[in-house]
Amino acid sequence: MKNYKLVYFGLLVVSAAVICFEIISTRISSVVFVSNYAFIILSIAILGIGCGGIYSYYKIDINDERKFFSTIALTIFFIAAGLVLFIGAVTLIKLTNPFIYFFLLFLPFFFAGIIYSLLFKAYAAYSFKIYAADLTGAAIGSIASIAVFAIFSAPNTILFLSLVLFATALTFLFRSFNPKIIIGLYSLLSVLMFLLLMNGNKNIFPKVPIGNFPEKDFYHVYSGPDIKSDIIESRWSVYGRTDLVEYNHQDMVKQLFIDGSAGTQMYRFSGDIHNINRLLYNLIIRHSTTIPLLFLQENEKDNMLVIGPGGGKEVLAGLLAGVHNITGIEINPDFVKLVREYRNYNGGIYTDFPNVNIEVKEGRHFIKMTDKKFDLIVIALPSTERLESIDNLAMSENFLLTTEAILDYLKILTPEGRLVFTVHNRWELIRLMVMAMTAFEETGINNQQALNHFVLLSQDYGPSIIIKKSAFSQAGIEHIKNISSAFPDGIPSVTYLPYNWNNVSNTVENRLLINIKKNKISLRQYIDNDPYDISPVYDDSPYFYKVHRGIPTDYLVLLIGVGFISLVVVIVPYARIKGKVKKNQKRIISISLIIFALLGLGFMIIEVTFFQKLILYLGSPTISLSILLSSLLIGMGIGSYFGKKIHANNIKDRIRSVALFIIIAGIISFLVSPVILNKMLAYNQVLRSITAFVMILPFGFLLGIPFPSAIQLLKESQMQKYIPWMYGINGIMSVTGSVSAVIFSMLFGYTPAFFFGLTMYLIVYWIISKLPLSPIMKI
Repeated sequence: MKNYKLVYFGLLVVSAAVICFEIISTRISSVVFVSNYAFIILSIAILGIGCGGIYSYYKIDINDERKFFSTIALTIFFIAAGLVLFIGAVTLIKLTNPFIYFFLLFLPFFFAGIIYSLLFKAYAAYSFKIYAADLTGAAIGSIASIAVFAIFSAPNTILFLSLVLFATALTFLFRSFNPKIIIGLYSLLSVLMFLLLMNGNKNIFPKVPIGNFPEKDFYHVYSGPDIKSDIIESRWSVYGRTDLVEYNHQDMVKQLFIDGSAGTQMYRFSGDIHNINRLLYNLIIRHSTTIPLLFLQENEKDNMLVIGPGGGKEVLAGLLAGVHNITGIEINPDFVKLVREYRNYNGGIYTDFPNVNIEVKEGRHFIKMTDKKFDLIVIALPSTERLESIDNLAMSENFLLTTEAILDYLKILTPEGRLVFTVHNRWELIRLMVMAMTAFEETGINNQQALNHFVLLSQDYGPSIIIKKSAFSQAGIEHIKNISSAFPDGIPSVTYLPYNWNNVSNTVENRLLINIKKNKISLRQYIDNDPYDISPVYDDSPYFYKVHRGIPTDYLVLLIGVGFISLVVVIVPYARIKGKVKKNQKRIISISLIIFALLGLGFMIIEVTFFQKLILYLGSPTISLSILLSSLLIGMGIGSYFGKKIHANNIKDRIRSVALFIIIAGIISFLVSPVILNKMLAYNQVLRSITAFVMILPFGFLLGIPFPSAIQLLKESQMQKYIPWMYGINGIMSVTGSVSAVIFSMLFGYTPAFFFGLTMYLIVYWIISKLPLSPIMKI
């Protein structure tokens, strides 16, 4: 096979388009389903690519060059058609069935796997350059996935990628078909690309549907068959799709949603804080987040910090309470833009009040870099009636709700400052109380002393907790009692106050406090005895919404499923060929099976844990995934290109040496990077991203060497025909690795999971080291 430049170019474009589609589809899936599906889609992508490699091994065997390139062109065409089919089904027929949805998502990756395996097989002698082109393209696609939101909506991005792939398919047919026809098709595709660029964010297809799931606030703000909602503004970004929604039965409240969830109110407000509409006042006062603001005395109203102000409800509550200066930290820039643009509706709460400052940043990063002190920090989590049942909560990581986060909040409070959390339900409230006690213990305040730092506004829906940096005084508690005694009916009531043990209501959260007060049970015993998982959550395993102990059932079923598929993919073909090859060849096949499986498993565990850790430092899952992939892939591309020079005449020594270097570099990187990135939290996201990119790059260089070396091993053994099979095994074992990484991090944390991934490379080193040097391994 010749035409190397065409192959490198085509592979680069396909890889760029496929990885960009992979990342963009996480944003689309987050709209359709109940949480960010980066982990699931990553698994589906790798599974599809692996299955494509297995299919190629069994069904495709082409030696004729012209037919080979025609097959490549047709397969690229199928990828492009798969993208159009996917986005068309999602938008035109409002596809939300998960089985059909993920099957359509699977198809483009399946065809991509066929292309990758065919090219590695046909150009096995150039495996390092092929791998470099693949990884370089993927790196370009991962970076492009961030940039495209400045030009396109997510659906339009997928259409644009399909047009690029159609054009790439034509490139492979240029010598086989009439050039005039090819040029005509190029011209047509160019016109379509231009029209798409002109449309930009204006959707050609209908909007991506919001899946009607219990966790989607969009469907549960108001009940009643006659109440209709209308999305009047819709914008895409790396943080998701932001929708501004109004309702036909009232004009007092509009709702802002991110991916159909995290509903936040934007109120109709005149802008006159001294002459507020009575209906608006009643709406605001009935939120449990507002009540703690009413307890503030004049010397406690200097500075208020709202993390995640969204549509401005908490900011408006702060203005009504007479807070002198309000700072809002909002991660979603589209929320801020929309509130500012609708200043005539909301009274200009983000634009017209000199004492209100709204910044687009991530909460933990702002906390780390600020030198200000605040009297009050408010974090009101999105609430919806359907989230009263803890069984419905999504298991997603949240670095705003960890023990380390609480310690960070306490550090920037004034001595008399207080932290206000509003959560979804009583279970979350108990877990938050446990975390607060744990945080206080780290500052030298024991559990019994910590009881004087809490005030609870407890209810089934949307309870709140006030956590005071210093203990409440008797006078302060009397002040709260006097204020709350004047509340009319329907206002959230205070259910726990320090020093009032004779009047404590018998709620589940108060029983925890009573047991601690009377020394009936230690905090550790209470955690162990609770039927749900209420253990403290840390940055290394920030699964605050993980309700049940142990491995979640869905993840366990998924692990068993992918593990079974992996075994079938390994065992069935091996059983068919082991009697047909010589002893020495069978030995090489067995070695290769183990190496490819371990490389897929280890790499994916490392990648997933790195990804989860980066979210804390970079703020956005999409940006974190893009930076991680681009850095790893560029590093791996460089490594795959130059890696063959390491022990150029001995593949065994190369794999062994690089496996050892990966272990050493991984340990150094994982131990050093948190220290550096923690210091970088004081800087903006661009600098943090560049720092993370540079730090991961050398590690990626090493990770890029073992895979093409294993391909080269098969080539030198005259067993190229097994390359698609091995490629598929590597991909499918990567899926097992991604599931294992998430489960391991839930049970033990990201750090143990990362070192578990490095163990796979240690096993590779051990296996290679134990093998005698055979002629087949020495070239």
